[in-house]
Amino acid sequence: MGGSFLPISQKRLTNIAVVRLKRGGKHFEVAAFPNKVLQWRNRVERDIDEVLQTRQIFVNVHKGEFAKKVDLVLVFGTNEEDSISLQILEAGELQVSDKDITPLHHSSAPLHHSSASL
Repeated sequence: MGGSFLPISQKRLTNIAVVRLKRGGKHFEVAAFPNKVLQWRNRVERDIDEVLQTRQIFVNVHKGEFAKKVDLVLVFGTNEEDSISLQILEAGELQVSDKDITPLHHSSAPLHHSSASL
């Protein structure tokens, strides 16, 4: 048996934009499609399934680490990931790579510049 081991508490995603929200001293992230976050925030895109790659909540998207249910309940008052993912998408900071910063530069949405590659 070859291949690498990926724990069930992890999920690998590609071609992503990360939307990060810090609340209650903890970081929560959702994985979205790069071009769709601003369209969602500008009310151009209305289908959440076209914006988010998954509705699962992460503590670190790039490492594939999911948020713990107990932390979700503690911070958001629920572990309902659909509701929480919408809150993060609306209020969180969009993390963009160097290659994505130019097309988004003129947007009024809060952006966080990151040199990490997505």
